[in-house]
Amino acid sequence: MVNSNMLLARIKQLRDELNVQQRQIADAIGVDAPMYSRIERGIRPFRDEYIVPIADILHVEEEELRSLWTADKIINVTKDESTLVAQRALHLANSEMKTNSQE
Repeated sequence: MVNSNMLLARIKQLRDELNVQQRQIADAIGVDAPMYSRIERGIRPFRDEYIVPIADILHVEEEELRSLWTADKIINVTKDESTLVAQRALHLANSEMKTNSQE
């Protein structure tokens, strides 16, 4: 389960700004309201398949939510590494992505 919560904080912020109830999001992703509450609080895992329906209901770009979700995963994978190792890993990954996008 992802421990960093940038994605969940953003979802809650948008939900509050738009006055969207947890039940509405729960319905959109196919879970009951108590389960969604646990997801939003980080107790239950957030699934990739939730991104599109949540983006739709909160009127936000899918890429924004997907980027936050991915950033949370990266942070959690590197949390036990030194800052130097994590930064080097990100640099190497970025270089590889640039190489792959040129092919």
